Amino acid sequence: MSKKLIFMDLDGTIIDHKTNTILESTKRVIKNLQTNGHTVVIATGRPPCLFYDIDKTLNIDTYIAANGRYVKHQDKVLLNDALNPEIVNLFVEEMAQKGYDVGFETADKYVVNTISNDFVEKFSNHFHLPLPEVIENFHLSNDILQMILFTDDDNQIEYLKNRYPELDFNISCPYGIDINAVGGMKEVGVKLLTKYLGFPIKDTIAIGDGHNDIGMLEHANVGIAMGNAPKAVKDIADYTTKDSHQDGIEYILKKLKLV
Repeated sequence: MSKKLIFMDLDGTIIDHKTNTILESTKRVIKNLQTNGHTVVIATGRPPCLFYDIDKTLNIDTYIAANGRYVKHQDKVLLNDALNPEIVNLFVEEMAQKGYDVGFETADKYVVNTISNDFVEKFSNHFHLPLPEVIENFHLSNDILQMILFTDDDNQIEYLKNRYPELDFNISCPYGIDINAVGGMKEVGVKLLTKYLGFPIKDTIAIGDGHNDIGMLEHANVGIAMGNAPKAVKDIADYTTKDSHQDGIEYILKKLKLV
C-alpha cells in the first residue's frame, strides 16, 4: 500500500466533542499510522497558540492552523498569510458601531477587542477554551491571521460577504463566525503541503466535522465526515464515519484498511 498523507481536524474530530479529550483509540490509531509510514497532519481552525501541546502529545510535527492561513512543517513556517490590515480595521470599526465583539488570532495570541455580551464566553465554553484576554485595538499593531465575529445571527453572513468581498465568513459554532481572506480555507494548506511533501493527490485523505472542513474534504482524494458533522459536511464527503465519541476515527481507518 502506498503511504498516505492524512489531514485531521481537531475539534470534533481528534478531540472528542463531548468529553474534550483525545480518545485512547484515536491516540492508538495515529501512532499506528505513523509507525506504518503514513504522515498525519493537524488541520484546524485554531491558531497554534491554542494547540495546548496536542501536536506534541500526538508526535505530529506538521500542521495547518487558522483555517489554512498558517502552515508549519517541523521547524519551518511555510505560510503565514495575514489579513489585509485596512480591511480588518474597516470591519472592526463597523462591528464596534453595531455592538459586536471581534476576536483576533495570530500564531501566538488569541484576544478580543471587547466583551459586551455573553457570546465570547459561550464560544469559549463550546470549544473548551479559556476566556480570551481583552486588548483593544490589538489589530492595529499585529498581523491578524483570522478574526471571529461573536454572534448567534447567521443570517448576516450574506450581508457581510457582499459588504466585504475580500473576506470569507463561515459558521464556526452557534456563537461565532470565522473570518478569513477569500481564496479557500484549510484546502489552501492541503494543497501547499501535498506539493511540498511530494505526495500525489491520490494518496491524500482528510477527516473533519465542520463547515470549515468542506473545502479540505472536497480537495483530498478521500474526504471523511465525522458522525457528529452537520448535513452539509456529510453531503460532500466520500464517507461518513461514527461520532467522535464513538471511536469514529478508528472505525473508518480500519474500514479503509489503513490500520
